[in-house]
Amino acid sequence: MVRLKKGSPKAPQLPDAAQKTRRKKTTAHTKTALSDVQKCKQNGIETHLQATNTRNNYAGHVRRGREWLESHFDHLESEFTVGDNVNDSDVYNDPAFKDAFSHIPNRCSDKALALFMSLKGFHQNLSKTTVESIRSAFKKMWELSDGDRYRGKWHLNEARQCWEGNPAESAEVFDVLSSVKHKASAEGGDRTHSMAMTKDYMERTLQWHYTVCPLDIALGIIQKVMSGGHPSDVNLDLETRKVLTRHLEQITFEASAWTLWTRCFELIKLQRKDISLDTTMLDGVLKAYLANDTPTLQSSSQLYFEIFLSNRKGWQKKVDKGQWEADLRSNHYKIYPRPSIPACDCFVWMLVWIKWLELFHYGHTLQPNDLIFPAMGANGVVQPGQPISHDTVQKWINESTAGAGILGNFSTHCFRRGGAQYWFMFAPVGQRWTLAKVRWWGGWAEGEHRDTLVRYLLDELHAYEADYSDALAPISRGANDSLAGENALVSPASTEELRLVHASVTADVDRLRNDIGSVNNSLRSLTNVVVQAACTTATAFQHLGSSQHFAVVPGSESHTSHTPSLSPSPTYYVSPQSLLVRGLGGHPAAATHSPSSGSTGITGTSQNNGAVASKQRERLGLGHPGSTGTLPSTCTTSQRLPTHGLVIPRVPFACANGTTSPKNRSWKDIVEHWLVGDPNRGLKTPLKDWPKEWYQGINRQFASKYHQRSTIALEFINEYDSNETHFLAAYPEAELGHTQLLKAINKARTARGERISRRK
Repeated sequence: MVRLKKGSPKAPQLPDAAQKTRRKKTTAHTKTALSDVQKCKQNGIETHLQATNTRNNYAGHVRRGREWLESHFDHLESEFTVGDNVNDSDVYNDPAFKDAFSHIPNRCSDKALALFMSLKGFHQNLSKTTVESIRSAFKKMWELSDGDRYRGKWHLNEARQCWEGNPAESAEVFDVLSSVKHKASAEGGDRTHSMAMTKDYMERTLQWHYTVCPLDIALGIIQKVMSGGHPSDVNLDLETRKVLTRHLEQITFEASAWTLWTRCFELIKLQRKDISLDTTMLDGVLKAYLANDTPTLQSSSQLYFEIFLSNRKGWQKKVDKGQWEADLRSNHYKIYPRPSIPACDCFVWMLVWIKWLELFHYGHTLQPNDLIFPAMGANGVVQPGQPISHDTVQKWINESTAGAGILGNFSTHCFRRGGAQYWFMFAPVGQRWTLAKVRWWGGWAEGEHRDTLVRYLLDELHAYEADYSDALAPISRGANDSLAGENALVSPASTEELRLVHASVTADVDRLRNDIGSVNNSLRSLTNVVVQAACTTATAFQHLGSSQHFAVVPGSESHTSHTPSLSPSPTYYVSPQSLLVRGLGGHPAAATHSPSSGSTGITGTSQNNGAVASKQRERLGLGHPGSTGTLPSTCTTSQRLPTHGLVIPRVPFACANGTTSPKNRSWKDIVEHWLVGDPNRGLKTPLKDWPKEWYQGINRQFASKYHQRSTIALEFINEYDSNETHFLAAYPEAELGHTQLLKAINKARTARGERISRRK
């Protein structure tokens, strides 16, 4: 009988049931120790019970509390013991007080927590939110310390003679927390939360952007490149690009936050992979926007791109409630064109901003992990792996509201409040959202955060409807007659209202007629002066026997006609209109929207096309009459743009949660940048492989940072043979950060004769 090999196709196979039985028996022999299971349970709870940011913040509060408590017992002797019955006046002398913040609470834990909260809230004058977070951190720590024992109200179990419950639930802790809240309300007034960034405020801030920054430049050159031009053909200097980048990023961030109702930390973490868009189709829509192609815009009104807010707050609550199916589509938002509200049109500004980054900063399409809102260094170079900070966004808001003349307290939360209130109360009749739609779009779970919804919407609505400050107005708003005064928008106009409208229109027409008459008279007088001056000049040249003479040709374009050398009398044709524009400044729009290719760097664009495109962008809200439509003329002092894609990452690194990497490992990051690079932060080529032209010439802005990084890296590699122990022993300044380390290395190199200090 021939024995078949195992695995041969003719070998007999066991039935499925027998195979399953054998697998089960095999699995049954592998047992896990209960202690390992217990550790696995603890690790799972610590890792997944709370969000990462919450867990890190709580750990920081607990660590600082323990450090503060230990600092009071460094020089105390604990040789004495005190019984269990300790008076409140002696509790702070109890030796158990120094262990009050351990994982297992003791009789002093509630007193210690109340004291720590008082220190932060009253002495250091921190916000009530911080004090609440401190209490929550210790409460969560004690809840997880021993099952159910340390949950609920803090009390003494007389039968067992031990303390039970949670010290954070004690009456003394609640008294301190309430006092801190009352203090904050008394100092900050009734309204301490951010004001809402209304649609009107958004429009005013957009006008301010156009006033202080020539945004028409960015829109014009993007339109040129999308029409077949090349970015290198644009004469754009570094300072102009820096200004345009700063304002475009702010406008896009604000429009996105207002549309998506995001918190600051949710939006600054947005990456390119979180946006799903078809560039082939949407590029055509963007061209239609920039060219004001109304038929194309109307036919493309159903096109959209999708944004996924992967860092939206509250996703864990949906998981806790078992909303698995709903969670599949939550946090996904389809963004459609909104040309009627240009200041809040996330669709167009997001497309413009991505194009701007790709064409004039990176030189290639954004990578999946590239941040949509990266930080920009003082040298105008964008850091693709560094998110903008909360302080930067707040600085933007303060600057734009002050520049637009908007008074009030605006925090980074103002866009979330403004967008929610607009679509619930102030949108046009028939476009307002239901409360269910508001709850879904804002990321609030159903049945959750009722107080938050009331604070966002109903409090503002009540204040609007109960506001009688305009009781003396000729026409009443009727705010309390219907929802958000909707009745005033749909009711027929009264005779008094029509009379006021007629009087206003008549007055405006009269003023316009007078202004037009004044302008015509001024132009007529100015034209006569120019014509007389030109004739006088021509006559003077004739009397002097000059070989040149002037002929004034009304209505002609100014040009110079050079005759052949055989002709003794070359003629220059001078137009009065051209003299008016050149000699006396002329109209700003005429001078700025029809520049020569030499002054703008936008070649191939005719005079008429430039003016038409500017007017079209004005109608779309993408341009502003007061903005300058030309690039600053290139002079010898302006710096050319560096090579696209070059970046030296900052150290320490800024994280998306607002923290930074430890200073004591900055030198390690520098060595890594020198040897292997950091593609996630834009450094795709190691610094050791950079050619000279990458940090010299037009890229000289990288020279200083490149030299500093090379000094640290080569000192570690060459002088200490990459031995970390010897390097740190020679330079303990590395624990203080790379700046102090660089000073120490330069000092050592000077002592070795490798560096000559520059005389100051």
